[in-house]
Amino acid sequence: DEAGRYSMDVEYGQYSVTLLVEGFPPSHAGTITVYEGSRPGTLNDFLGAMTEDDVMPEALRRFEEMVEEAARNAEAASQSAAAAKKSETAAASSKNAAKTSETNAANSAQAAATSQTASANSATAAKKSETNAKNSETAAKTSETNAKSSQTAAKTSETNAKASETAAKNSQVAAAQSESAAAGSATSAAGSATAAANSQKAAKT
Repeated sequence: DEAGRYSMDVEYGQYSVTLLVEGFPPSHAGTITVYEGSRPGTLNDFLGAMTEDDVMPEALRRFEEMVEEAARNAEAASQSAAAAKKSETAAASSKNAAKTSETNAANSAQAAATSQTASANSATAAKKSETNAKNSETAAKTSETNAKSSQTAAKTSETNAKASETAAKNSQVAAAQSESAAAGSATSAAGSATAAANSQKAAKT
């Protein structure tokens, strides 16, 4: 029927039972014997019936083991499918992570190039600053030399000014002496004129 149950009418006798499970080789489950007085029953009933060689219990155990193994294999297949799905998801995540890492590496390379350019510019600016500092130092030394020269010239001018002041004082003294000498000469001249006048008067007398 739809549930997978089945029934069959068989003649009296012995029948060999072979189990066919998909994915496994055929397995001999045992032999059943149908007697004239046998009551209707399931296949397991007939397989489990005692016979002269008593092989039915072993066949049943083998059948149960095969069923259990088939169930385990089905479960393992399901787990393998789930693991494969997880692996596929992990692979996609790894691919995305690799793409992100590639992008980050490109960004890092660009940042490194920018830093290298900035370092080169800084080195150039530092070199210019060093040159400017040397020029400033040279200019400072030149200014210092000029200041010393100006200081020396100022001292020379001061010395010359003092010498001029001394010469002026000497000239002033000489002028005073000349003025005194001139006054003396004028007095002598006046005396001579008086003597001459007196001599002239004496001559007339």
